[in-house]
Amino acid sequence: MGLLATVKEINEGGGLGFITGRQQGEFDTLLNRPIVIEDIAFVESKYYDGENAIFIIKGDPHHFYRTSSKVAVNQLKKLQDGLNEDGLDWNVLTITFEPVRSKGGNKYYVVKVTVDPEVEAQLLAQANDDAERQVAL
Repeated sequence: MGLLATVKEINEGGGLGFITGRQQGEFDTLLNRPIVIEDIAFVESKYYDGENAIFIIKGDPHHFYRTSSKVAVNQLKKLQDGLNEDGLDWNVLTITFEPVRSKGGNKYYVVKVTVDPEVEAQLLAQANDDAERQVAL
């Protein structure tokens, strides 16, 4: 996305223009269900110390979803960094949110991820090529 498109997006919705016209869906309906994220933003919470991940998913044009689970948000941010580093988009990942209970009984969510097999093969081949080049040097 170029500068002008980014400026327009920020001015129109604070970076959340992708949720315009959608209602908030129930995050719990996504648990233990494979989904593909189409767009995502990380925003500071207004109600507590931390961030929210706000996202839309493939196949659901009517809702956006939000999670404030620190573990899930941190995992999603790491995935975003990895996608950016490899020049990929969220559509190459299938995400499953799984509920977990801590030893203290608190509920939180973790992210399980599957990479599209073709993309995974390309990334592995590229990593092997890079390793061979390093050995050759």
